[in-house]
Amino acid sequence: MVIGIIFDPAIKSSSESNNYNSVNSDSTTSKKSPDSTSQSHSSKSSSSKKYDFSKVKLGMTKSQVTAIMGKPTDENSSTLMYGSDDLDFQNDKLFDGSPDEVHKAAIKKEKTEANESSKKRVNEGQLKSFAKVFGQKDVETLQKYVGSAYSSIETSQGMAYGWKTDYGMLYRLDDSKTGITHVYKDGLGDSGTQLYVGQTIKQKQRRNYYYYN
Repeated sequence: MVIGIIFDPAIKSSSESNNYNSVNSDSTTSKKSPDSTSQSHSSKSSSSKKYDFSKVKLGMTKSQVTAIMGKPTDENSSTLMYGSDDLDFQNDKLFDGSPDEVHKAAIKKEKTEANESSKKRVNEGQLKSFAKVFGQKDVETLQKYVGSAYSSIETSQGMAYGWKTDYGMLYRLDDSKTGITHVYKDGLGDSGTQLYVGQTIKQKQRRNYYYYN
């Protein structure tokens, strides 16, 4: 028994058309627009770009940094961004940032300033002690060692002496009217800072010896 199959050309044509439309639709969906692809590449390029911060130094202004580095990828009043790295400013001066060379320089500067501040406090303490010794020195001894340990000059207020110590220069003024001795650092009177004030000692105190028979 023979079974006949009737082939309808219209059915084939419709099927092929549907398959073509499906493939064409998938192809269109998978394609990105040129603008979208361009933006993606631009964003990726900006974030992956390597910046050389070796010429950037602490204390530089924003204009000095941009002259070296070019236009930042982003910025605000206190920060310049170059990719994922930031440069931080205070009063328009670079003081820190995320790049290794900049951050290491900031840490080093902070340690140096802390050491100098500590040394300055020690020096000031020592200088005050020396000022007291200088102020309580009798005039007779000062005059004896003028030219070797001390310098001297006569002023309208009285005799003035200078003493160069390891912690700084000291200046002493013996006011002849009041009988008061003042010791300063950095200069006499208003031009300096007073570290000691006391009664002028004119002569070394003599020791009394007693003999008993």
